[in-house]
Amino acid sequence: MQTTNGLARTGAAFYVLWGLVHVAGATFQLLTLRDAGGVGLTAMISTGRGFDPGAVGAFPEAAAAFMGMGAMNILWIGLLVMYVGITRNWRNSRNGYWLNLALVGGTDLALVLALLLPGIMSWGDGAVGLTLFALALIFSTLGRRRVGAGA
Repeated sequence: MQTTNGLARTGAAFYVLWGLVHVAGATFQLLTLRDAGGVGLTAMISTGRGFDPGAVGAFPEAAAAFMGMGAMNILWIGLLVMYVGITRNWRNSRNGYWLNLALVGGTDLALVLALLLPGIMSWGDGAVGLTLFALALIFSTLGRRRVGAGA
């Protein structure tokens, strides 16, 4: 039975785009952290309610290192989502469907809860990834439904 279809491939493409956006964003965060430290990265992320770098004293080294670890995690998640999109979602794999749903859904849920709802980051800055996820989920779900639950 043919399990690959245009809907699933469109969903896979949106997952790959989501991954690319997050790899690029994480790289930019790591470069900002390297060049401007934790205060610079905080200023870059704090697009919601504003951030006054002058109001911050010494930025703890451990906090900056933790921010770097978070950026590296986003980078690796982005790479993994792209891999699953190319190797599994493109072929309309049930396992790929659930894996990317969990990876991207969990990552974007954390973004919403930690940065967007509290107003630290503007919704406009979070919209790209959230929109790509919504489109990936819609198209990959339609692709899975087209072949039925047994494929």
